[in-house]
Amino acid sequence: MKKLTPALTLTSISVAAALLIGCGSDSSSEVEAANDTAPVDNSVEQPQESTWTLVWSDEFDGTSIDLDKWNLAHNCYGGGNQEHQCYTQRDENSKVADGMLVITAEREDFSGPAVALGDPNYDANDTSKQQPYTSARLDSTNKGDWKYGRFEIRAKMPHGQGTWPAIWMLPTDWAYGPWAGSGEIDIMEAVNLKVVTEGSEPEAKIHGTLHYGKAWPGNVYSGAEYSLPEAANPADDFHVYALEWEKDEIRWYVDDVHFATQRSTGWYSQYTDSDGNLQNALEDGPYNQSFHMILNLAVGGTWAANVNNTGVDESVFPQTLEVDYVRVYECSISPETGQGCASVDENAEIVEGHVAPEITTPSTDIGAGPVFTLYEGALAEGLSLDSYNPDNAVTIATVEVEGRGEVLQLDKVGATGNAYFSYPPTADLSHWSANGVLVFDLNVMSTDTDVDLLVKIDSGWPNVSDTSVEIPVLNTWTEIRLPIVELVTSSNRFSPGSFVDLASVSNPFVIEPLGNMSLQIDNVRYEYDVAQADELLVYDDAVKAPFTIGHYAATGSVAIEQVDVGADNGLVSQFSFNTNEAVVYFQSTNFQQDVSSFNYLEFDLNVTTDVRDFNIKIDCGHPCSSGDFAINAPEVGAWTHYKIALVDVAANTGSSLDLTKVDTPLVLFPAWGNQNGVVMQVDNVKLTK
Repeated sequence: MKKLTPALTLTSISVAAALLIGCGSDSSSEVEAANDTAPVDNSVEQPQESTWTLVWSDEFDGTSIDLDKWNLAHNCYGGGNQEHQCYTQRDENSKVADGMLVITAEREDFSGPAVALGDPNYDANDTSKQQPYTSARLDSTNKGDWKYGRFEIRAKMPHGQGTWPAIWMLPTDWAYGPWAGSGEIDIMEAVNLKVVTEGSEPEAKIHGTLHYGKAWPGNVYSGAEYSLPEAANPADDFHVYALEWEKDEIRWYVDDVHFATQRSTGWYSQYTDSDGNLQNALEDGPYNQSFHMILNLAVGGTWAANVNNTGVDESVFPQTLEVDYVRVYECSISPETGQGCASVDENAEIVEGHVAPEITTPSTDIGAGPVFTLYEGALAEGLSLDSYNPDNAVTIATVEVEGRGEVLQLDKVGATGNAYFSYPPTADLSHWSANGVLVFDLNVMSTDTDVDLLVKIDSGWPNVSDTSVEIPVLNTWTEIRLPIVELVTSSNRFSPGSFVDLASVSNPFVIEPLGNMSLQIDNVRYEYDVAQADELLVYDDAVKAPFTIGHYAATGSVAIEQVDVGADNGLVSQFSFNTNEAVVYFQSTNFQQDVSSFNYLEFDLNVTTDVRDFNIKIDCGHPCSSGDFAINAPEVGAWTHYKIALVDVAANTGSSLDLTKVDTPLVLFPAWGNQNGVVMQVDNVKLTK
C-alpha cells in the first residue's frame, strides 16, 4: 500500500452521478474491506489530530431523501450527451433504504420535459420527450455549495453495457459563462463496468476528470484513469471515492490511495465579457468559485454507448448506484484556500492539462468584402484557431508544403471533434448570403472508407448549418466552393431544425471529419461569385454588399439620402444635385465581378423636378467604361422602369466595357452641364438574365 503523508484517518463514504461529457484516468488502490451489503459505521467521529473539519454530510439514515440537502431532477433531456434516461422524482428511481441512497435505472418507456430545469423553456408538466429508461439525479445546488475542501463518497457502482454512474460537481453561479467555461469537476465516473469486450478483461476503470476552457464547443478536459488492486471491480463492493480541492490544485483518491493531481498551470477559463471581448479568468479560475455536488446514474449517451460493446444492453437492467454516505470537510488550517491539509503520494500521476490559447485582438471590420480571407499562410487578424476535442482525437498543426508554404493540417482519430476558426465577439456576415461562396483548398491525405467530411458555419450551438464535402482524390489539392446560401439553409444534422444566424457568426469556418481522416487546408476565404445567380441585386430598400452608393462632383455637391416614398417602392435612394458637374453611382470599390452571364441592367427612376436628358454608364475600372449611354427621361413624378440590354451598352460608341470585370454596374446622372436643382429617386437596381 502506498504511504500517504500525512496519514488520513477520516472515515469515508459513497455516492454516484453523471452528465455532460466525461473522461478518465488510472491508478491503483486497496479495496475497502467492507461487505457489499452492509454499510460502514456512520458515526463520523473526527480524529483528534485531524486538520479536516466536517462541514456537511448525508449519512442516509432516514426513511426518505433529505430535501433540505438535495434537489431531484425531473426531465427527459438526455444530459446534453444523447443519454437515454428520463430523470424522475419517483421512489422507484431514488430512495433511502437500509442506511443507503439507492438510485435505480429501469428499462421502461417514460415521457417528460424535453429540457432541464434552468432552461427558459422548462415546463414540469411537459411530456413531449420520451426515453426508454428511467433513473434519478440528485444535486445539492444552493443546499450544499463549497469552494475548496475534501469530498468523500462511499459507493457501490452499477454494471453492464450502457451504464454511466457519476459523482461530480458543477459551478453554482456560472461566473465564467456556459459549460464548460465555468468548469466541471468529476470526482468519479465509470462506464460499462464488468463488460467484457472480445480480447479484453472486464471493464473496471474509474475516471477523475476536469472540464474547463471556453463555453462549448471551445471546451477541453484532462484527467486520469484508475484501476483497483488485484483486478477488483467497483461494481462488486463499496469503495470510498474522494477529492481534495485547494487553491491551484485538485487531487483524486480511491480508498485513500492518491492516484492523480491536476494544477492550475494545466487548466484555464476564457469567457466573453459584457462588451463581447474574450477574457482570461483570474488566478485559478474557473476553480475559484463555489461548486455543488451531483449524484446520478445515466444510461447510454455519447460515452457509455460508444465504447466497449457499444449501445445499451437492456437485459442488464434494472441497475443500482448505492451511496452509503457523502461527507464534505473544510481544511481548518486555511479555509480560504483549502491549503495545508493535503494527503499527498509522490507517486500519483501529475496530469499535464492544457495551456490557455492566446487571445487575439478582434478586428473591427472582420468579414468585410469584397474578399474575406480567413487563412492564407496565417489566420486573418482577429481570428483564432481552436478545436472541439473532448476525446483528444483531434490534432491541428501548421506544416510546410513545398510550393505552397504553410498550410493547416488536421489529423483526427475517432468520431468526435472538429477544428474551427473562431471570432468571439461574433461577426455580421449576412452580406454574404446572396452571392457569397465559401472557398478553400483541400488535400485529403488519408481517410477510412465512408467517412463524411462536414463544413459548418456556427453562430453558437445549436445554431449551426453544415454540409457534406465530396472527398477528392487522395493526396491531390482541390479547390472546394460552397455557395453560402445553400450552406446556411442546410440544417444542423446533430440538431435538426437549427440553422446558423449569419448576422451573428462566432465560428465562420468549421471542418469536421466524422471519422479517421488526415487532411490539409489552405486559402480559406469568402468571396462573391455571381456566375450561377439568376440576378445580381445591387439596391432594394438598401444597397446590397459588396456595393456602396457614392458620387463624384467636379464642383458643388450631391446630397444623398434614404427616403420612404411608401406605396410599392418603400425606401429608395434620393439624389439632390447642387451642381452641374456630377455623377452618382453604385460601386463595389476595388472589386471587379464577371457579370457576362447577365443580359440586362434594370432599375426604377423617379424625377421630382423638371425633365432633363439622362445618361447611364457601366464601368470596369478607369479608363475601362461604356462611356455615356443616353436613356429616355422619365415622366416627372412617375416611376419609370428601365430594362437595358448589356450588349447595347457594351456596343456604345467609344465603349471599352469589359463585362468580365465590372466594378460599377450603374452610373446615373442628368446630362452634364444641366443638373442643378434635379432631385431624382432610384430603386430596384439589378442585373438580370
